[in-house]
Amino acid sequence: MKGLLTLDVKLGMRSYVHPVYLLVALAYGIMLAVLPEEYLSKAVPLFLILEPGMVGFAFVGTEIFAEKKDGVIGALAVTPIDWRDYIIAKTLSMMALSLVAGAIIFGLGTRSLSGLPYVLAGTLLLSAVYTLLGIAVSAKYRDLDDYFVPVLGVMVVSLLPFLHHYGYLTGGVWRVLYLIPSYPALYFFKAPFEEISTNTLLWSALTLIIWSGVAYNLARIRFYRYAVEGLR
Repeated sequence: MKGLLTLDVKLGMRSYVHPVYLLVALAYGIMLAVLPEEYLSKAVPLFLILEPGMVGFAFVGTEIFAEKKDGVIGALAVTPIDWRDYIIAKTLSMMALSLVAGAIIFGLGTRSLSGLPYVLAGTLLLSAVYTLLGIAVSAKYRDLDDYFVPVLGVMVVSLLPFLHHYGYLTGGVWRVLYLIPSYPALYFFKAPFEEISTNTLLWSALTLIIWSGVAYNLARIRFYRYAVEGLR
């Protein structure tokens, strides 16, 4: 696991995925810093969902494509590696990266660290879900052009809970959006700005943990089928 984590960081730096990820977080933080304070309670949660969620989903796919192209996955396939460890290592490295990005966005955007533990907890859980989903989905594709449609679909679906929560989507039918992982994460990102009950946060954490389990199994099955065995 230590070797896989080291390899993932090296490949992420070599392909510029990790530096660009942090630069995006820096850009988000600067954009939030110039906003009037009254807009931060809505804008900061939105940008936090974008970074560890949708941006992470896209970037982990980019890493998978780079490793396919460079022959890394093919080289690892002839070693006694457990692909479960490969998936976990990649998820852990993206989670660590997302924690740094989340801290940058929140710290720069609010010019305060009050409530940061809530943000880091939500970022950690949401990053795990979207990284695993990104591995599962990207495993079947060969380049970013093909991956663009799933990324766009995830972006649209992940933003719907935000619109529902703030009253832009009304009606009982929209309650189905509670099942989307960005919705429970939204409560963690709102906690620094308003009172969120402990029960709500606990249920949100449980929902994201369940999502992580589902996403992990999807990633494990699809990655081995498409990336390792090369099935189309």
